[in-house]
Amino acid sequence: MAVADVAAPRRILVVKLADLGDAVLATPAIDALRRAFPTARIDALTTPAARAVLDLCPAVDRTIGFPKALFDRPTDLAHPGRLVTMARLAAHLRAQRYDAVVLLHHLTTGFGALKFRALARATGAPVVAGLDNGRGTFLTHRATDLGFGGRTEWEYGLDIVAALGVPTDGARANLAVPDSARAAADRLLGQAGIAEPFIVVHPGVGSYSQARAWPADRFAAVARDLRASTGLPIVAVGTRDEAAGAGPLLAEDGVVNLLGRTTIAELAAVLARAALVIGADSGVAHLTAALRRPTLAIFGPSNHDAWRPMGAALHYVGTRPFPDAGALVVRAPIPCAPCLYTGYTLGQRQGCTLRTCLDWVTATEVVEAALHMLRNSGVIDAPEKLP
Repeated sequence: MAVADVAAPRRILVVKLADLGDAVLATPAIDALRRAFPTARIDALTTPAARAVLDLCPAVDRTIGFPKALFDRPTDLAHPGRLVTMARLAAHLRAQRYDAVVLLHHLTTGFGALKFRALARATGAPVVAGLDNGRGTFLTHRATDLGFGGRTEWEYGLDIVAALGVPTDGARANLAVPDSARAAADRLLGQAGIAEPFIVVHPGVGSYSQARAWPADRFAAVARDLRASTGLPIVAVGTRDEAAGAGPLLAEDGVVNLLGRTTIAELAAVLARAALVIGADSGVAHLTAALRRPTLAIFGPSNHDAWRPMGAALHYVGTRPFPDAGALVVRAPIPCAPCLYTGYTLGQRQGCTLRTCLDWVTATEVVEAALHMLRNSGVIDAPEKLP
C-alpha cells in the first residue's frame, strides 16, 4: 500500500550519506516529497560534507550530520567510541518518531545493506522505502534497482519516492542560494576585478576517487585557449586541499584563484553567475547543473549513465556536431570505460594505471565544446573552431 493511500506522514527522514554531488542528485526526490506532503517535517540524515548542500534545499526542514566514513568497514565497529556514536544516533532518531524513512542508496554490499537495515530499524518508522537489488527485504516500499547506469542517480531517487505513491512530475533540483552568500561572492569577485560574464574552472574531483581527475596541465591549456579566444575572465574554484594539484591552472595569466576561499553556499553563488563551468566528474559539476547554469563535465572511468549532471547530454570525443544542451558530458569512446560504478558493483575505484579514457580527452576537444556552449547561450560570437 502506498503512503498516499493511508494517513499522510507527519515526519519523514531522508537518508543520503554521501558526498556533495550525491546530495545534489537527491534534491529532486526531496522536492517531490515536499510537494506531496507540504506540511510534513522533512529531515535529512547526511554526511558533514553534504550537509552544506542540503542546507540550501528549502524542502528540507533540518539536516542531521553523521560521519559515515567512520563506519565503512566491519572492523570500524570494534572501536568503543564509534559504537557510542552509533548508539546516540539511534536514540536520537528513535526519539523523532518518524513515520517514513526514504533511503536514497544502493544496497551495493552485504555490509552496507546490514547497516541500512539497522538504521531503518533504529528509527522505528513503519514505512521504509528504497532500492531493492535482492538485499532490500527490510524495505516496506521498493523501487527496482537496475544497477548503476540503469537509471541516473537522481531518477532512482524519484523511483523511490514514487514507490510511496508520491507524484514525481515536475520535481526538480530545488536549491536556494542565501542573499548573504550572494553578497560574499560579489565581494570576492569584485576584489578580483571580475565582472560578468566569466568562466569557472574546477580542476578537482574530491576525495573518493582520484582516478576521475583530468590532468591539471590540460585544465591550464583550456583556460589559456578560452581566454585567448573569448577574452573572458577565468575563475578557478575548489577546496583548499585541491589547490596543490591545480598548480598549472593557477599559474596561467589572468586566472583568479578562489580555491579554499568560499563556503559551499558562496561557491554556489559564484557558480550561479558563471557563463560556463568546466570541470571533471565532481560535485561542483552537479551543483552547477542543479543551479541551471551551463555545465561541461569531463568523464573518464566513472559511469556517465549513472552520474552525469542533471539534464546533461553526452558527447564522445571526435564526433560532431556537439549536442545543443545546457549541460554536457565529454568522454572518450573507449570500450573499457566505464569501469567505476558498473552493474551492481562499485567496480574499479582507482581505475587503471593507463587512464586512457581521460588521456583521449584533449584540451582542444574541451575548448571546442566550451566555445559551442558559449555560443549557444549567446555569451560570445566565436568561430566554430580555434584559428
